[in-house]
Amino acid sequence: AMDFDFDDLFSDDLFVEVEATQSDVPPEEALLRQDGLDVGGNYRFAVHAGRSSFEGLDPVDTWQTSLGGQLYLDARPDPNFRVFGKVGLSYAVGKRTGEAKTVQDPVKFSLQEFFSDFNYDSKVFFRAGKQNVKWGVGYFFSPADVISIGRINPLEPEAEREGPVALKAHYPKGSTNYYLYTLFDGADAVDKVALAPKMEFVVGGTEIGLGGFYQKDKAPRGMITVSSSLGSLALFGEAVISKGADKAFVEGLPMSYPLYKDDQVFFHATAGARYSRSDPDGLFNFTAALQYYFNGEGYRNQDDIQNFRKYYAMLLAMSASEDEGQRKMAEQELEKINVRDMSSTGRHYLAAMAAWNNLLNTKFSATAFLNANLSDQSGMVTATLSLPSLSKISPSVGMSLNYGEPATEFGGAGRNTTVFAAVSVSGAF
Repeated sequence: AMDFDFDDLFSDDLFVEVEATQSDVPPEEALLRQDGLDVGGNYRFAVHAGRSSFEGLDPVDTWQTSLGGQLYLDARPDPNFRVFGKVGLSYAVGKRTGEAKTVQDPVKFSLQEFFSDFNYDSKVFFRAGKQNVKWGVGYFFSPADVISIGRINPLEPEAEREGPVALKAHYPKGSTNYYLYTLFDGADAVDKVALAPKMEFVVGGTEIGLGGFYQKDKAPRGMITVSSSLGSLALFGEAVISKGADKAFVEGLPMSYPLYKDDQVFFHATAGARYSRSDPDGLFNFTAALQYYFNGEGYRNQDDIQNFRKYYAMLLAMSASEDEGQRKMAEQELEKINVRDMSSTGRHYLAAMAAWNNLLNTKFSATAFLNANLSDQSGMVTATLSLPSLSKISPSVGMSLNYGEPATEFGGAGRNTTVFAAVSVSGAF
């Protein structure tokens, strides 16, 4: 189960405020100039307790405590050069009822961003290093973001995605922006370096993006994004075409895996809208979003992928067998399977969210979320009620429901329901 933190769901990106010390500082330099060094970050401590009920099985209780945050460093020694770095750290302890011991992970550190900004004659702007990139305009799904390493988690659509190690060149001309990304992740030779050009321009009140991606031994992709508005509605759409796919498929019996389709053309498309309303009295601070996604790499025949999931589950059971021969055979077969090939297997998806902040001008907030695979008729529904905070302590309660037949994408072992309570302490510094 996933509990929602209302503040995190709609939090803005991290901005560093810069104040000009002299009135004659040009605006473009004021945005780049900052004396000394800025160091800051955020902190989060959370406790989550839940009870999951499965059809035909005893309930399972969960208890998890997590500790994490981010640290950033921002240095701007002169108007034409900047260095920015950000690391994430996390520590988690979890336990299930009936387990003999607590499962404990060590402290984990991750380099989230580390780049430098510089420019040529204040006309071409460069960013070199590991950087977060957002090509797409989708909220829950973004197939057009073809260069980020991480992908959107529909449960946390505004969370940061891991970006690539790249050299970005940006040339703005009027209201049009031209970009060229040179991508180095996974490149062990010059001919393995990837290139990704992109252009953004405005037509009336609509912004359009065009881009492409090419890397040797990977599927080349072309994309288009459109974002506009209609009154209080923010509208967005994406389309992507590729020759081949960066995944393996299965057809018929599981023994056909891995099957690659390098010569097949795949098409992805998504469209959606976001709506926000806030009245002067603070009674109805409301936000909603709806998005449809057509996944061209999904299976027309859902039986193929569901049978493959059953085969994978059988191998997992055999890998725990006391029979050494069975165990070794299962382990060898499991090594051949990439678990990612069993995700995003539907052709049609729908996600929706509705959030009401400070209900009727109270200290309560509510969020409801749906993520559905329409192809195999499975999905997840989550509802969370955020209770009044006490200082920095933010409690919440909620429930989630996974539905679908066994071996579907969200059905897992079948329909199950989880109720949960959570308490978090968070803040920025």
